[in-house]
Amino acid sequence: MDGGKGEMDATLQHFAHQHRLVFVQDGQITASYQDRRCRCCEESTKGTPSYCCSLKECKFFLHKSCAELPPTINHALHPKHALYLVDLASSHPKPKRALDFLQITLDDKLENRCYYCGMIIRGFTYRCIRSSCYFRLDVNCALSQPSLAENFPNSLHDHPLALVRSSFNYMRVFLNQPPDDCKACKKPIDEKDLHYKCFHCDHNIFSLHKECVEIPLQIKHPYDRLHSLSLFPYPLNSHREECCCYSCKIIKWDGYVYRCSPCNIELTLEDVSAPQTISVSDTSDHEHPWTLVPCQMSFTCDFCGLEGNRTPYICTTCNLVVHRKCTSLPRAIRIARHRHPISHVYSLQQSDDDDRLYEECRICYEKVMARYGSYFCYAPNCNYIAHVHCATDRNIWDGTVVLEGDEMSDEFDQNMITDVISEVKVGEDVLAMEIKHAFHHHNLMLSFKDQIMDDNICNGCMRPISSTHFYNCKKCSFFLHKSCAELPRVIGHPIHLHLLKLERSYDTFFCKACGRLHDGFMYKCDNEYCRFELDIQCSLLPDSLRHPSHEQHRLFLSHDYRGDCRGCLEKGITTAYRCTKRCDFAMDVKCLTLPQTVKYKYDKHPLTLAYYDNSDPNQMYCDVCEEERDSKPWFYYCAHCDNSAHQECALGPLPFMKIGTIRWTLHEHGYLTFVDNIWDCPPCSICGKICY
Repeated sequence: MDGGKGEMDATLQHFAHQHRLVFVQDGQITASYQDRRCRCCEESTKGTPSYCCSLKECKFFLHKSCAELPPTINHALHPKHALYLVDLASSHPKPKRALDFLQITLDDKLENRCYYCGMIIRGFTYRCIRSSCYFRLDVNCALSQPSLAENFPNSLHDHPLALVRSSFNYMRVFLNQPPDDCKACKKPIDEKDLHYKCFHCDHNIFSLHKECVEIPLQIKHPYDRLHSLSLFPYPLNSHREECCCYSCKIIKWDGYVYRCSPCNIELTLEDVSAPQTISVSDTSDHEHPWTLVPCQMSFTCDFCGLEGNRTPYICTTCNLVVHRKCTSLPRAIRIARHRHPISHVYSLQQSDDDDRLYEECRICYEKVMARYGSYFCYAPNCNYIAHVHCATDRNIWDGTVVLEGDEMSDEFDQNMITDVISEVKVGEDVLAMEIKHAFHHHNLMLSFKDQIMDDNICNGCMRPISSTHFYNCKKCSFFLHKSCAELPRVIGHPIHLHLLKLERSYDTFFCKACGRLHDGFMYKCDNEYCRFELDIQCSLLPDSLRHPSHEQHRLFLSHDYRGDCRGCLEKGITTAYRCTKRCDFAMDVKCLTLPQTVKYKYDKHPLTLAYYDNSDPNQMYCDVCEEERDSKPWFYYCAHCDNSAHQECALGPLPFMKIGTIRWTLHEHGYLTFVDNIWDCPPCSICGKICY
């Protein structure tokens, strides 16, 4: 933008508009333009000096103060890169390829929220233009000075901390991670409350409660009557790697500690604040108060079976020794990965009235020790059991407590078929021949495998129609596998904390399990603070399974895996299906849901997913892109024609998008038509132009 004195003050060429802007006082604006809103801040321009477009039909307005904002700034919250003033309405490039569409849609899904105040930005924003950085501030936050934590020592954190009431972490939102933990006390931070956050660290991962910033740097404690205890940012790594004590396995403590180095004493913030007695809550399965033993001692917790090394609580009436956290274990809880409530039992012998087997925890698939507490399902013909620390893990349990008299929802048994018009008998089975489905406006008719046409795709799961029975619409190209038509309205899934409801997506969405773009049915979290969306194929995954790539052992879902995917070699995956025998094998959900066979237009045979390649490394090429191929990642192969292809080359960039028109909010006309090739592009039905 340019400006100056005299005549330059009267007109302005602004980066956000193609025409020159004219400076006007409030009295010069015609009545028809009264109360026009500023493009930058979305506030009214009435009563303030402003600029407007010289062409009245444009109706473009800017406050004088907004028009004179600096184009770039350096900000204390983002010292790594400069921030550029951007008009959100015109900042998205037009996509020319499917991969461009993927990136722009990803940006859109992350939303234009201010990283400081957490509010949605409308109008202009200051943002980092690095492709891998999503940092942005609204104009008011960008021009204000944040309140920093004073006198906070560098020994506890290297960077300044800003006081915020709400903050936006794009990695947490997009990956559907739980709320940030306080790095001092390890308890969740309610982002509606005032807290301190570091904006220097990658992905804004460092946050502290306001009260934790204000804790003393030294304290006196009965544990050490000779010395003061000093505050440190992390504990000493004094435990062996495979340690299964309470601190290592349950708390996984890496928060602040008070330490006396000469006496080798280390207390977590939870230890320091431990009360002498704990009363029993209404939801607990224990009826007596607990008493603190204020000393370091080794013990095994009777309620969870894990070791402890200090400050246990005891019940002298029941002769029980437990961790502090275990004193508040609920009597019964509900976890999304199991249909029935599960109840806490002191030991398996007390509830073993029949011959049911209790061998493995159904979450981690390690042995459950019968003499210690666990969570157990009392439902008939159900032998579900889990370690206490597994069932109450924050990735498994959302805190839902089951009270006496609570009833199960019947939505688990209901599907989206609203009416059965007619039925037909096939063998011994009676099948619905004509149905009404909540996600389609026409009746659907049952069809059979011999009626399948080439390239028919299920509108539910976006996979080819290949099953024996399926439903289709006689009036339009709408198809559903019979199983997709009968999907339950509500499910619990091991990948997510909350219950999920079946919805039809009228826009594209990214599955939070596999990361792929879809436009079919989805299961969506009903929690207002959660953005979890799951495609149908991923919704069918159980908590344990067998896979052809690792037939010798079962695989189970792990939320805290730290390693590489065997299928694509991606490093540092966290959610993975790993071997129950703990051998070095794991895969992410994206590789787990790869189709076993795919069609390739230049091969008359289907390509089959292959897990290893013994060919000459010098002869490994992809026959689609003609680039070299690594021997370790899985690939697609035709044994008849000796054709090989990378996963992404065989599937294409958008394998689960149905050919046709979809709604896309970033396009100027609101819709896009997906076609096989760019030369098949039809003209836009609104403006008549080809949409590139």
